[in-house]
Amino acid sequence: MDELTTRNRNAYDRIAGEFAARNAGMPPSYLAVADEVQDRCVGPLLDLGCGVGRDLAFWSDRGVAAVGLDLSWGMLDFARTRTAAPLVQADMLRLPFPDAAFGAVWCSASLLHLPKALAPAALVEMRRVLRADGPLLASLQEGDGESWERWRGEEADRYFARYSGEESRALLVEAGFTPLRLERAVSPVGQSWLCHLAVRAE
Repeated sequence: MDELTTRNRNAYDRIAGEFAARNAGMPPSYLAVADEVQDRCVGPLLDLGCGVGRDLAFWSDRGVAAVGLDLSWGMLDFARTRTAAPLVQADMLRLPFPDAAFGAVWCSASLLHLPKALAPAALVEMRRVLRADGPLLASLQEGDGESWERWRGEEADRYFARYSGEESRALLVEAGFTPLRLERAVSPVGQSWLCHLAVRAE
């Protein structure tokens, strides 16, 4: 396991509890696209970077079959208290699923923890496991640059890569997705977020 993966995994193992408390509610931008994701989803949904299981519980409440995947065992331990959905510990660059296994991929605030040079490979993996015309939600922080950061009150560094709207849209297109819409949001602590809804292009 490379240094980046190890450091990110260890960081989330350490902050899982406070992360769960800080991110209890579904963002409005996610709610704005949820109906369309569900309408387009034929088969199970992959929550890629499922964290503490908030979004998995949301999809279960809507009657959607889902599978959660995360790099951090600490996050998955919290997820097990929230959902009965299957949970998998793995790296998003090497998804342990066959081609076209999922009807939708829900990638909430996960891609931003990869260096920009690795983001295309992660999106190609998402496309591989997604069925034809299946929807992808990809949310990223808006901004520029990439670096290790330690947020106030946390005890571990995490890697962040931030994107402009056009930059992130181009990333999706180059990986074989057709962007459908973009929702923007600002978090309670002032972070700007880009929430892309796209489908697998053929």
